[in-house]
Amino acid sequence: MKSVVVIIMLFVGLCSFAQPNNFNDYYAVFMEGYNNKNLTKMKEGSELLMLNFPDEFAGYYLSSYYHICSGNLKQAQIESNKALSIQPLLPYSYFTQAYIYFLSNNIAEAEKNLNFAVQFNTEKSPDAIFKDMDVIGYFLGKDISSLKGKYSKIFHTHNNPDLALQFDQCFNGAIKGTACDKIDQLAAKYNAMQTVNPLILKLVPLAKATSFYSKGNITECKKQFETFLTLSKGNSALYWQRSYAYWFLSILKKKSYDERGALLEINSALEEYKNLGFVSYQLANMQLHKIHVLDNFGDKEQEKLQMAFQLEQTANSLNNDYYKAKAYNSIGAYYLMSGSQSEISKSGEYLTKAYNLAQKVKDVYLTREVNSNYIIIKARQGLYSDAQRITEETAQGYIKDKIYDQAQNLYNNLAFIYYNRKDYGNAIIQFEKSIALAEKVKSNLNAKQKLEYMNDISGVYTGLIMSYKQTNNIQKLFQLQEQSRSGYLKDQLNSTTSIASISDAQKLLKPDEVLLTYTIGEPGEVIITAITKDKAEIRYNYPINELLRLKKTYTNRVKKIPAKLNPYMNDLQVDYQDGQLVRYATKQAAYKKEDFVTLVEWTRQLLESANPQLQNVQNDFLRFWYDLTLQPVQDILAKYPKVIISSSSELNYLPFEAFLSPKNQYFVSSHDVRYIPNTTIWKIIANRNYTTNRKSVLAFGGAKYQPSGNVKPTVRGIEDFYKVSDAVNKKISQGIYNFKPELEALGFGGANYLEGTLKEVEFVGTLSSDIKVYKGFDMSESNFKKANASGELKEYKNLLISTHGFTSDIIPEFSGVMFSQPNGGDGREDAFLLAPEIANLNLNADLVILSACDTGIGKLYGGEGINGLNSAFLVAGSNATMLSLWPVSDAGTALTMQNLFKKVVQKNANTVETLNQIKRSFINGDFGEVYKHPQFWAPFLYNGR
Repeated sequence: MKSVVVIIMLFVGLCSFAQPNNFNDYYAVFMEGYNNKNLTKMKEGSELLMLNFPDEFAGYYLSSYYHICSGNLKQAQIESNKALSIQPLLPYSYFTQAYIYFLSNNIAEAEKNLNFAVQFNTEKSPDAIFKDMDVIGYFLGKDISSLKGKYSKIFHTHNNPDLALQFDQCFNGAIKGTACDKIDQLAAKYNAMQTVNPLILKLVPLAKATSFYSKGNITECKKQFETFLTLSKGNSALYWQRSYAYWFLSILKKKSYDERGALLEINSALEEYKNLGFVSYQLANMQLHKIHVLDNFGDKEQEKLQMAFQLEQTANSLNNDYYKAKAYNSIGAYYLMSGSQSEISKSGEYLTKAYNLAQKVKDVYLTREVNSNYIIIKARQGLYSDAQRITEETAQGYIKDKIYDQAQNLYNNLAFIYYNRKDYGNAIIQFEKSIALAEKVKSNLNAKQKLEYMNDISGVYTGLIMSYKQTNNIQKLFQLQEQSRSGYLKDQLNSTTSIASISDAQKLLKPDEVLLTYTIGEPGEVIITAITKDKAEIRYNYPINELLRLKKTYTNRVKKIPAKLNPYMNDLQVDYQDGQLVRYATKQAAYKKEDFVTLVEWTRQLLESANPQLQNVQNDFLRFWYDLTLQPVQDILAKYPKVIISSSSELNYLPFEAFLSPKNQYFVSSHDVRYIPNTTIWKIIANRNYTTNRKSVLAFGGAKYQPSGNVKPTVRGIEDFYKVSDAVNKKISQGIYNFKPELEALGFGGANYLEGTLKEVEFVGTLSSDIKVYKGFDMSESNFKKANASGELKEYKNLLISTHGFTSDIIPEFSGVMFSQPNGGDGREDAFLLAPEIANLNLNADLVILSACDTGIGKLYGGEGINGLNSAFLVAGSNATMLSLWPVSDAGTALTMQNLFKKVVQKNANTVETLNQIKRSFINGDFGEVYKHPQFWAPFLYNGR
């Protein structure tokens, strides 16, 4: 029997394989049986190899050979397929395949596999294989001479050991990361052979991918992996390699903070692996990687727990302490975050097991990972000095190895431990360490990666803001508010402007203006910096009793709590979860993020619906929002009639103008309101200088669409959305902006004609001779882009687009507006102007108005705010936008736009003041009683300079 060469497909630094080191000992056991014709020893040696080296083809190949000698061809085929799946470009498994086919009287397949084996053979003599055949003949009592004759003929006709050796060194060298420029040339020689092995050309891109990775060329690496996956689709012989390719793509996407893409790829990897039917270290690593990917999905904790249990099963099958510790650590972390005492106790058991195994394995990175949770256990036990010592030791180890994101997370965890103890001084020290490391991580990321990273770690900035509030450090608090939001927008604006200070804000403010910058700490906890021309203060509100009252009065109704439990529910710390009563340790613990999100969503629904039967509920909600956000600064508001708001978190989805004061007045009745992303962006925009001789308005409206419903969506579940998002991101990276297939997958197609949009732009067109209107089929995306390319868009102060609008929080790139859809299409355009395309426009506009539905919302990123159409137009060059928070009515929109443009165009009125006055006219009934409801006047918000 030929000496078995072991090749591990492994990328050093990305994957961890913890294996025993006695491969040769187990192989020697098999060879003892082989040489002495002892089937028991052959069985023992092959099983030891399969058990201890499950990622190697050798054990399965030898097991297949053993089963051939035992006469069990069915099991021999199973084991041979496993060996071939792991290593398809070595000769060994093709020999066992040939033996199985020969003994099954399938001579043609036997000869084909002998040809494949010879192609990869590096031996100059056929004697070792002749001996293998003789041993089979001995055990089975069969005449193998005809098989030996066929092999002899093939060997002496086609054997080319030099080519086989070159290919082996080139291909497997590339797999290990060593570049081989001859791989295409060598593969072509194989492809020219009389009997072509179809796997070779399919696998070449896989080797190239790893080679490009070793050179640091990630773009080409991904491209080659994707080429391999396309070429190998549906090939049952390549499940192992396909799962590996998907897994590696997932690792690359996670490293670039593309969490959705990473989840898609690892799910595909595990799906491919299911076809193999055996456990391995590759499976354990993929399961572990999925756990880490799910760390950044707050709604997938249960899925993460189930994957941890699956990893535990795999680790037990492998009898591997390393993966057991990884599984226990993840399970323990889940129970640690649950909040109930019984599960915290269970957490301690799992984490202790993980800690003990980490010490036994003596893997420094495993120990550090377990420590990150073990620290919290120590803190819960009151051993704070131990928690701090372990944190510092572990963090310094990460810093030494330049793994800054892990050190950042450790300091963040310790900071929150101190914060919860009300030790704000120590909390600030740890938070500041954490943020310094976060900034170091961000310095190596591109703008999109920073956006995703900040979304993951925004809590550390919030924690420090909360700590600065407790110590009344307003200068640092405000600067951190600025630093922690709209960073992506700042990057998109390519601005070197420094982060705004309170002094910067005061220079921008007018004497009658107040700037209110909000941060949401715990759900429903609001921290406000209130800045005027000559003063800056911190204001605070956390009405936990009122938050819980609203929850129990309204949002708990959907839980269908049995009437007999109502007396218990009067306790604010008691809730009904999963069919049982739960009592939380504090009121704060009883109010969750999802409760706050639900409150925002229900407020929006009430404002949008204008249901008279729900008027009292609506008013209850709007009074609450006033009390939460504006009552803390009521004394300041009494002196300043103009309010600039920089919102936070889910507050971005609400119109402050509609909040009801204690006098039962809408806030806009007494104040002019406008919004800014943050003061730093305001400072950037304020420095723009556009010429005063621009024309007044360029308007687009009255688009003509295909019939509504002519496109049926094919997307069903959340993973389908992620796949579309992945395809969109890939196109954007290639500079492709026609998303017709992706839009149609989501059901974007035809639409109902909006007659009001035509009347709107036609009316605006009558206000001045310098106004230009595109309408009907002239309102096309191609015409819009031609106007941009020619510089026409830059000639106007105001841009009005009146049409259907849409946003997506799942696929944020799919926020945009709809243009006309001619029967023959619009050339290379898809008829949808989307946020990525808008950001590439060249505008010199004071204001962009999207007279459309839902254009002011979008995906809410932690540490950024809403990244949608507002950001896109500011990047394109507009100083401000007027967008909507919900589907708008034709009549309300028409009244708003007609009155706004009449005054702005003909009287050169201030746009912000005019918009606020129009809203007051609605409230006062100037347009009729029916239009007094916020549904009609509240959706349009002015955001910008």
